[in-house]
Amino acid sequence: MNTGLPRMTSMLDWVARLENVTGKLQALACTTETQVRSVAKVFEDMAGHTSTILKTAAALVGCVEKENIAAVMPKVQILGAAARRFIGDRLQASAGILKTVDTEVNLLQQLSVVSRNQEAIAVQIKALSVLTNIEVAHLGAVGAGFQYLANELADFSRAVLSDTRELTNHAENRRHAIEETRRVLSAELPRQREQLARIEADLGTALKLVDSGLSELSRTPAQFKVCVEDVARQIAGVVAAIQAHDITRQQIEHVQAAFALIAARMRTAEDPGKDPEKKDASELSQAYAGLTIQVYQLRTIEGTVASWAAQIRTCMNGILTVSTSEVVGIGPAVLEQEREVSSQLARIELLEGESQAYSARIERNLGGLSNLMELVTEHVQRSKSIRDRLRLLTFNSIIEASRLGTQANAILAIAKCIKEVASEWNGITDQSANAMERIATLVTETSGAMKMFSGAGSETLREAQAQTSAALDNLRNVAAAAAGHAQEMKLATDKMQSKAGEVKNSGDVLHASFGNLDEVLCEVEFVQQHLESHQPGLKHRYDATAVERMFSGSYTTELERQVLRAALAGTALPPPPTFAGNSVELF
Repeated sequence: MNTGLPRMTSMLDWVARLENVTGKLQALACTTETQVRSVAKVFEDMAGHTSTILKTAAALVGCVEKENIAAVMPKVQILGAAARRFIGDRLQASAGILKTVDTEVNLLQQLSVVSRNQEAIAVQIKALSVLTNIEVAHLGAVGAGFQYLANELADFSRAVLSDTRELTNHAENRRHAIEETRRVLSAELPRQREQLARIEADLGTALKLVDSGLSELSRTPAQFKVCVEDVARQIAGVVAAIQAHDITRQQIEHVQAAFALIAARMRTAEDPGKDPEKKDASELSQAYAGLTIQVYQLRTIEGTVASWAAQIRTCMNGILTVSTSEVVGIGPAVLEQEREVSSQLARIELLEGESQAYSARIERNLGGLSNLMELVTEHVQRSKSIRDRLRLLTFNSIIEASRLGTQANAILAIAKCIKEVASEWNGITDQSANAMERIATLVTETSGAMKMFSGAGSETLREAQAQTSAALDNLRNVAAAAAGHAQEMKLATDKMQSKAGEVKNSGDVLHASFGNLDEVLCEVEFVQQHLESHQPGLKHRYDATAVERMFSGSYTTELERQVLRAALAGTALPPPPTFAGNSVELF
């Protein structure tokens, strides 16, 4: 029968081919052993680098969690709210005080009217005193009783002039002080409003930056750690795959042993002393089945090696894409944002200091308001006393003048004038009393406004400043630690990537080192084809149980037994093993 195959002179030629294949497998095993050990050493080093990176990343993640970075942002937000309230309260207080100042201006105008009226009355009383003295001299002994009236009027005139001067001087001083206060407030209010708007805007920007920075600080190390953990699993998978080379080496050794057994069977089939009808049916059919099993085993080895190469390529790509740029950058970025918030904190502290100085200045300027109230109170009391005395003088003068009759007509006229002065003075007393009530109201309003400028009003802000300063100290520590850990991770990552770059094609090299398997397979299939051409239908005449018993005795792995059963059943090869590396010890 013509099969198209090269003619082989005898069965011994086929045996010689198998023995040659056995030698090639032995040489392949020696060659690949060196290559596998080299790759194993490289990945052992890289596993050490990933371990260093993971420990450092875990330390950084732990540092971020330990310092409770999430608590920084609320404290900064509290500070911003406290600063806005602080400035807002002072704006409200300044506006209230400015309103008080405007009211005081009106009050000073009323006091000026009182002063002018007092001066006019003082002139009238003095004139009445002179007229009384003249009339006393004219009446002689009869008018001696009116001398007391003249003296009293003279005293009243001097007292009124003294009160007028005191009230006028104090009102003038208050006018200067109030103008200064008005000037300061008028200039300060717009500046405070502008400062409030600027601080609100700057704080808002700073808060956004810090929020972003803290999110990055909390998120990036954890993400990087997850990425490196994935690479570590890939490396562990490669290590596990290479460690599985022991299985592959055993498979190759078992294939070699099987070829020796098959060759022995083929020699027996060629034994001249054996029954010609039995030797092909038994020995050659078992030899053919054995060759089929070895083809399956060799193709399984090829699939395993291809899986190694794919695992290595995937791992290399993962290693080369690991980047520490975000981790390295977060420390300086967060420190920059911390400095921005610290500068806002310093601005708030400066604003608080300015506000306290401004408060003291306003308080000094408004302090005279209480003095003015005391002066007006005293003035009202004296006015009431003068009013009562004038009424008494009027009453007594009218009685005495009426007793003297026509002789005292002039005195009676003076008494009526005194009565008019007393009535006018009563109006001045009412004006003074009204002014006193207005001043009392102003003092109460001013006291309420000034409380906003007091130290108590700054307590909330100071507490928020202290808490924010403490939080920023923690943030600085964490950012500095992040920068340090990130540099450590970068060094380890660079070393790992450098090593990976050196052996970037190790998977392909390893795969190529097993390239002779194709040649071996061709030889084995060549012998198979000659056996089948020599004995058509040979592959269907073997005893599967006997063949399995013959070859499975030396198999030490479940994989080899699965391959044997697939070969005997004529089914597809089992899938190549996967290597997760999760439970593999690293050398």
